[in-house]
Amino acid sequence: MSTATPIQSTALISKADAAAHEMASYVRTPRENRILAEPAPPTTCRRDYEAGADVRATADRQQARAQR
Repeated sequence: MSTATPIQSTALISKADAAAHEMASYVRTPRENRILAEPAPPTTCRRDYEAGADVRATADRQQARAQR
């Protein structure tokens, strides 16, 4: 008697491999993105953009230094 589990009609794999495959599928299942779930009105976008000014300035300085 075989301990293989059908995953597709043409392939048989062991129960351990089938369990690992199911666990990997669960781990790769996308979760809700809370950033995309929130509305993005112009005032919120403007506030986020203004709050990131120092980050953009730092990135610009690093980019300029890297291109010398």
